Amino acid sequence: MSIYYAHTLITKQKDFIPSASQTERSLSAMVFQNVVPGNPSITLRTPTGKFREYPHINPFTGEKIRFEIRDRKNLMNLDEITKALESLDDYELEVAGVGRPDLPPIPLEFDEPYHISVTCFVNLAYRSTSDLHDESDCDEKAPAYREPCLESPKVGFFSNPHNMEVIKVPEAGYARFWVEFGLGKSLFPELKNNSLDILNPQIITEAENVFGVEFVQGCYWG
Repeated sequence: MSIYYAHTLITKQKDFIPSASQTERSLSAMVFQNVVPGNPSITLRTPTGKFREYPHINPFTGEKIRFEIRDRKNLMNLDEITKALESLDDYELEVAGVGRPDLPPIPLEFDEPYHISVTCFVNLAYRSTSDLHDESDCDEKAPAYREPCLESPKVGFFSNPHNMEVIKVPEAGYARFWVEFGLGKSLFPELKNNSLDILNPQIITEAENVFGVEFVQGCYWG
């Protein structure tokens, strides 16, 4: 069993890339509405072109699995976001805090303060947004989460962390842009009827209004 869970909002418009100001508006709303509680940190990660190689083999490429090393920069306040992103076309921007949210992104039966992060992922090329674990009994194959996508999978495949059943979500297999809502250690939401449609509807509406696109929901845990 994994110890970290994240829920994803994946854009249906696969070529969509947000403007710097849209990203600032969206993440600022997550802080102002206390989706991200406490005194949030703001972290920008950008690619370096360098990789760390692991001995495991990627079944899709037959090569060793590599993870990209990213530069990390802390921003002092939300007003710095637009300027920091204006010249970037590949980045991760995260706001994260610890506390009790006024607007919980995901329903949890947990009464203590906990960690919440909201991260916008923007990529030059298509990336997989599936998260299908080896333990799931599935005849289909899907690239690992955030791996480059050489094809255009119309369906996203996800493993239910509670029972390893496969959850299939139309239009959730890949994207250049998505938003990830991360939870603290060992916090997992209930997935009723094996459905990933659990993100707070107010947050979905906020995202669709800011970015002007529709989203579907997925998950990542590992």
